[in-house]
Amino acid sequence: MWDTLSSYETNVPFKTFPNLYTLATGLYPESHGIVCNSMYDPVFDANFNLRGREKLNHRWWGGQPIWITAEKQGVKAATFFWPWVIPLERRILTMLSWLHLPDDERPYVYAVHSEQPDTFGHRLGPLSNELDNPLREIDNIIGQLMNGLKQMNLHRCVNVIIVGDHGMEEAHCDRTEYLSSYGLSVNELTLIAGSSGRLRPKNQSMPYDPKELVANLTCKMPNQHFKAYLKQHLPKRLHYANNRRIEDVHLLMERKWLVAMNRLPGSCGYFGDHGFDNKINSMQTIFLGYGPSFKFRTEVPPFENIELYNVMCDLLGLTPAPNNGTHGSLNSMLKDPPYTPIQPEEVTSPKPLEPAATSLAFYNLGCSCDDENMIEESTDGFFAEGAALLNNVSHLPFGRPAVLFQTSYSLLQHSDYISAYSYELHMPLWTAFTITPQTESTAPPLPGSECVRADIRIPPEHTQTCDSSNQDHKIIRGVLYPPGLSITSESRYDASLITNTVPMYPAFKRIWNYLQMTVLRRYSEERNSINVVTGPIFDYDFDGLRDTVEKIIEHAGDSAPVPTHLYMIIMSCEGENATVEECDGSISTVSFILPHRPDNSESCNSSEEPSCWVEDILRTHTARIRDVELLTGLDFYRSIALPYTNTLTLKTYLHTFEENV
Repeated sequence: MWDTLSSYETNVPFKTFPNLYTLATGLYPESHGIVCNSMYDPVFDANFNLRGREKLNHRWWGGQPIWITAEKQGVKAATFFWPWVIPLERRILTMLSWLHLPDDERPYVYAVHSEQPDTFGHRLGPLSNELDNPLREIDNIIGQLMNGLKQMNLHRCVNVIIVGDHGMEEAHCDRTEYLSSYGLSVNELTLIAGSSGRLRPKNQSMPYDPKELVANLTCKMPNQHFKAYLKQHLPKRLHYANNRRIEDVHLLMERKWLVAMNRLPGSCGYFGDHGFDNKINSMQTIFLGYGPSFKFRTEVPPFENIELYNVMCDLLGLTPAPNNGTHGSLNSMLKDPPYTPIQPEEVTSPKPLEPAATSLAFYNLGCSCDDENMIEESTDGFFAEGAALLNNVSHLPFGRPAVLFQTSYSLLQHSDYISAYSYELHMPLWTAFTITPQTESTAPPLPGSECVRADIRIPPEHTQTCDSSNQDHKIIRGVLYPPGLSITSESRYDASLITNTVPMYPAFKRIWNYLQMTVLRRYSEERNSINVVTGPIFDYDFDGLRDTVEKIIEHAGDSAPVPTHLYMIIMSCEGENATVEECDGSISTVSFILPHRPDNSESCNSSEEPSCWVEDILRTHTARIRDVELLTGLDFYRSIALPYTNTLTLKTYLHTFEENV
């Protein structure tokens, strides 16, 4: 019966009110303000919950829901939301009766909510056979709606969307972490309990150190079933930090496990819950679209619920209010989409390199290399090779990333990689390279770990130094293109240029080295070749958007700016034996946004070999390409062999690593 089908990703905190309002507005909960079913606003000094009257106060609700968008543009809307006392059959009959109203009274868009099968899912658990009957009842209700439309001869001229607000996972009181067993002063803290936890002091005037609280909840038990995060360290894909109603401390629970402050007497009244990490398959839900505007029997890739607001506006002929969705990314589900997205114009093009005006002797980096003669020989070849390498697109098979903000940068080209070097940040905005399955290197051993050399293409005043990184002995230099992937001496020395480095914490470098030298090599073998784009992110205010250069410099003070995250985008061709340079078919992509932290406490076994824990970190911090774009101000894959709407679908896709879960 249904025309368009998809699995569907909800948003943290994966609860009813936040996700329903995200559906209605296209905004993340941190953007529209309904961050949970229960929340506290420190400015209002008020609590919001499902059963209190405070939820009726407009001050909590940000954004513009679809019914207000419709009203503002002259389209009448009707909603029938969550009236428990009215049977679902009556709600459907009422909505069908509205279709008989006179033209000047009849709504043009309708919304109705059902609390089932959620209620029985909590009570019985998602795998219970007893859930079959509630599901049949829901199926009958949908049949009642469609039969009613058919009786009015409207079944071929209305568009119907059926969508869930979240999934459901097995959960029980027997699988609960009690924070009282962690030695906390539980009487001084408020916990928002359940499938994810948030902590704040009961007394807002009480001295409170969120970092200390996270430390006291990190790796304290042998079989701990949650990870404690400062909200700015949560995976960026969750978009759950930039709101005062989100507490500073967040507990990300292991699937099937809950958190509470104390064990309470009495029996357990539920076997299912939602609110776990939304990349878990059981947290995903359904999207079904039917009607003349939807393509027939089409399955589209999974998408986030922020994208549906734009689709609903397209179906209604409305101009969407500003939202977090990517308009046009779901055009593939519509027969004749009214909106055609356009690739953004580049704001800043790379500036040509000037011939070196300064001798290498004037670069005092505070670094050293083992072979000074090799340094001189390598730098002599920069400009001679540069003109020929301008035509080398092997490292940018999908086009050069565009810079969508005002800045100053130049392209630095090498045989093994290309960088866009920022004169303001003194480091690359991005570095790109293609890796093919490698034979054994014939190059001599790598230069010493402290080998960082000057790049005479960049004036000294726009170059960082090793001294600037080592002032407090907590920052070293990490490379964006790893010398270990090069097979010649010359290309390895190119990779030791200071223009290929970013300031990096030694602890994080363990993660980065493993990703570069183990994961990338494995991917290139498995996928025949891969293209990689990588670079720094600065998001000091954790709003999920690129910080301005002024904000970055203000935060850094006299020191070199230290990235808050590093990103990596990996693309490969799905065609058998096809390389990324030859790819004209389906493209596979995976992206990471990794928090750049001075310790690896996120993994309790980080003292072990990186192979034991780093890939868990990578899976946790998977991200959409679109998230990377928002955090960098870049626009990727501008010359890809895809229609632009398909490119947007690729950019908004989240690789979850959960296929077999």
